[in-house]
Amino acid sequence: SVYTNMFDLIQGQFPGVGVEGNKVIIRGNQTLYGTESDGALLVVDGAFVSPDEFGAISPLDVESVDVIKDGSSSIYGSRGANGVVIVETKKGK
Repeated sequence: SVYTNMFDLIQGQFPGVGVEGNKVIIRGNQTLYGTESDGALLVVDGAFVSPDEFGAISPLDVESVDVIKDGSSSIYGSRGANGVVIVETKKGK
């Protein structure tokens, strides 16, 4: 794998999705205040994870990655306001 971590794997894989530090930024999603952009909600095998936990996942263990950046992220409530990154690992299957 050419990816060293999950942020590498996501960077450049999805249109309008970028990485700033340890945050996945889904462009076009304005925060409530429109300034400081918060990262997307990170969900791995159905559980919310911190950016540190997310970054610690080996890209080799990933089965699939999905990015939700429209209204359907509202199922996650306000936490999904900046979009959602959903990762299924091979172990989680």
